[in-house]
Amino acid sequence: MKLEDEVRHVSEDLDDDVLSDAVRALHRRVKIVHDFDIPYIAGYSKDGRTIYIDRHMPRTMDWKSAKVRLAPFLLTHEIVEKALLDELGLHYLHAHQIALRAERDAVKAAGVG
Repeated sequence: MKLEDEVRHVSEDLDDDVLSDAVRALHRRVKIVHDFDIPYIAGYSKDGRTIYIDRHMPRTMDWKSAKVRLAPFLLTHEIVEKALLDELGLHYLHAHQIALRAERDAVKAAGVG
């Protein structure tokens, strides 16, 4: 898919639709594996191309009469964290804090919470 095709909504401001597009773009770039016991619910491969989600983690949750997939939020956290560690050399605590906020905002943009 071309980069331009991933941008369905356009805004320079904080925008839930634009963030949701970004989360979908992240999802297309990784493989998700649910086959293992993963400490702290989720993690990533050394190259960052695979996101591992604990096999016991439910894949969906009920929210206001709808099923919400959880993987997009977990992978947002893991991809952001890994990129900040590898590309910018941030300390884990700093990368984790930024990733937590990206994950939280992705949840809010999806209308959950």
